[in-house]
Amino acid sequence: MKANPTIVSTAFILILTACNLPTGGRTPTPTPLRDQPTADLPSTPIPIETLLTFEPPTVTPTMTPAIVLALPKTGPVNCRSGPGISYNVVSELPVGRQAEIVGKSADFFWWYVKNPSNPSTYCWLASDFIVTEGNVDALAVVSPPAIEVTAVKVSIDPPVMNVACNAFPRLVTINVQITTSGPATVLWRWEEVNTGDVSAEQNIFFDEGGTRSVQDLYQVKSAREYRLIVRTLLPNEVTGEAIFKAVCTP
Repeated sequence: MKANPTIVSTAFILILTACNLPTGGRTPTPTPLRDQPTADLPSTPIPIETLLTFEPPTVTPTMTPAIVLALPKTGPVNCRSGPGISYNVVSELPVGRQAEIVGKSADFFWWYVKNPSNPSTYCWLASDFIVTEGNVDALAVVSPPAIEVTAVKVSIDPPVMNVACNAFPRLVTINVQITTSGPATVLWRWEEVNTGDVSAEQNIFFDEGGTRSVQDLYQVKSAREYRLIVRTLLPNEVTGEAIFKAVCTP
């Protein structure tokens, strides 16, 4: 009679299992696991703004150029229309005052400043009489201004003539004051508007800036109102005028 294969296999497995059982009937104690490190995480969440915090770059501000100032050394200093003593005086920088320097002459002998009396205009101070504050080396070189006639004033003597009607012609005196900004030769003439009379051109010489006076004569031929204009032609055109009257008694 043949043995059943299934029975044989089952018996073999049971034998092997019995051989592997521990002696004494004790159940082995499992080896304890080592403590596993845990992440050192904060107990509360960190705001995203904190995580994104960074040091901003250092910004160097752009420096505004400092103002350069002029102060008198010992006494008042004349401020002239140009860089030279031949230019006329237009203002003065007194002791205790200061003026802003905006330029200099090419030879460094003169400072081009805002007029102490009228900062909307400019004039020149001699550097020998000035103490400066600020970086004068950074100042621009300014060319001398063109010399010009700056004013013409006219008066007539007498302003009113009262004579007999048969006393014409008569002479009146034309008084002229011409002002220049520097040394110049001024070409000028007078013109009578109502009659059309015009004088010959004349010269007046200025060895330095300032005001000079000159006179001429005008022949009055009849009783009427006269309007006389004095006009400079060189170095530039400037006019001045005066009105006078001639009346007569029959």
